[in-house]
Amino acid sequence: MKTIAKYLMILIMLSASNSFGQKIEILIVGSSHENKPGDENYSEVINKLKAFKPDMVFGEYLSPKDYLALESGTWGYLALNKAKERLVKSTPANEKQINQRIEKATKALNKFPYYHKLRMDLAINYLSQNDRANAEYQIYLIENEMKKSFGAEEKEYYARHFVNADSLKKVRIYRPLSEYTNIYFPLLYALKQDKLYTMDCQRYDKPWSLAWSKADSAIKLMEKIAKADSLSAEAKTLSAIEKYSSLSKEDKKNMTSSPYYNMATQRYGELNDAWNFYGGSHFYGYTGFPDQFIKDMYAQWTLRNEGMCTNVITQAREMKAKRVIVGVGAAHRKIMEEILAKNSDVKIVSYNQL
Repeated sequence: MKTIAKYLMILIMLSASNSFGQKIEILIVGSSHENKPGDENYSEVINKLKAFKPDMVFGEYLSPKDYLALESGTWGYLALNKAKERLVKSTPANEKQINQRIEKATKALNKFPYYHKLRMDLAINYLSQNDRANAEYQIYLIENEMKKSFGAEEKEYYARHFVNADSLKKVRIYRPLSEYTNIYFPLLYALKQDKLYTMDCQRYDKPWSLAWSKADSAIKLMEKIAKADSLSAEAKTLSAIEKYSSLSKEDKKNMTSSPYYNMATQRYGELNDAWNFYGGSHFYGYTGFPDQFIKDMYAQWTLRNEGMCTNVITQAREMKAKRVIVGVGAAHRKIMEEILAKNSDVKIVSYNQL
């Protein structure tokens, strides 16, 4: 008996050791916010991501809690409020009731996905809960997977609540060119997962906007000086920024026909940094370059991305996820990978390794 007990104890210790040593594999997919038909082989992208077998898929959306923390004048607040005013017509229920409705509808739809009126109600309940991500996911399913099988009664119900697809597009709750419509929602549907997890952080939107405004004004002043005197030091700085921020012959040679492959390369990350920060840190000390304002932009940008990474890690640990996909604007990929790579519990996986 002592030998068996000792053997069992060793197995338990080994199991615990393996559990603690398990890293979360995180795939940050740099994504375009505009995905026109023919720009990419979206089916190929979806299949590659599906083969990764993620336990969770995250999108660049605010959680309901973070949405409520926004100031009423911010763009994120106004954008969702417009959709709510259009689609949430009845008096909102309390949070507990909405959660119960969502849970009940999700269970029913997982068993039988063709309760179309229930799915329409679910989309509206997600909006009532300030969950834009999952309201959009349900509307994507309605428009792309379910609408074709509507009966007369369901068509009338759809018209009464949503009017038509153009009405949904107008309030931007259905966005045909978004990365979600073209990649992440189809991926969730293929994986038979009923939820998109949220990870955006907009707590620093106002100081970021202020820093950007000051930097932009300073760059415009430099451009004015350069225009007045093409031989000035400011003109040389602008010329150097333009050259540094442009695709070289070598860059074009190394690019493939897949934008999503290109957005996952180290070189694209460097160029994207230059495009978003007027040339970036490379030009500190150049005549006319607004070093401090650009540094202020970087500071707020870093805070936002740190917040996004924290949101991913916190939820992944709560769900005990082993593999996670984060769909995010391409400008975020490089810095998020750098932040997350500092965490000993994380293994970064590149899209181009799939």
